[in-house]
Amino acid sequence: MTLLKITQCAKRSLNNASLIVTLALALTACATPYDTEKNFWSFGKGFETIQISSNSWLISFVGNANTDRVMTRKYVMLKSAELCQKAGYTYFVFNNEQTYLDQVGHFRVGTKASDVLLGSAVVDTETSTVVEVRGLKERPKDQNVLVYDASYIVDHFSVNS
Repeated sequence: MTLLKITQCAKRSLNNASLIVTLALALTACATPYDTEKNFWSFGKGFETIQISSNSWLISFVGNANTDRVMTRKYVMLKSAELCQKAGYTYFVFNNEQTYLDQVGHFRVGTKASDVLLGSAVVDTETSTVVEVRGLKERPKDQNVLVYDASYIVDHFSVNS
C-alpha cells in the first residue's frame, strides 16, 4: 500500500469519526422531541399512554436534561387534547397531575486503566410529567373545575417554542 493510499484511508477514517462525534453531540444537545414514544431505543424518554377507562387516559412524558418542566407540561397538554379529540371528546380535565425533576446517575466502567471511562459517573436531570386525563362531551356546570377545550389547544398550541 502506498503512502498516498494510507493517507487517504486515514483521512476517510478521521472524517467518519468526526461525523459520528458531531451526530452524537447534536443528539444529546436537543430536548426530547414531542413525537418520541418511550421505548428501549429512546433510553426511557418520551411518551407512554395507557387508556384506563372509556374516557380516561394515564399519560406520562419523560424528557432529557434539556427538556424543562414547562415543555413537558406543554407536551402532555397537547397529547391530552389530541387523544380526547380523536376519541370524540370536546373538553377534558386533569384528574391528577404531577411533575418531577429527578437526578439520575449513570456509572460507566472501562476495560483498562488508560480508558477514559474507567469509573466515571455522570448525573443527569430528567423532567417528567404524569397526568390522568378525562375526556368530556360537554363543559361541566361546576365553575370550580378547570376545563380545557381540546380543539382550541390542538389549533393554538405550539411545542416548537
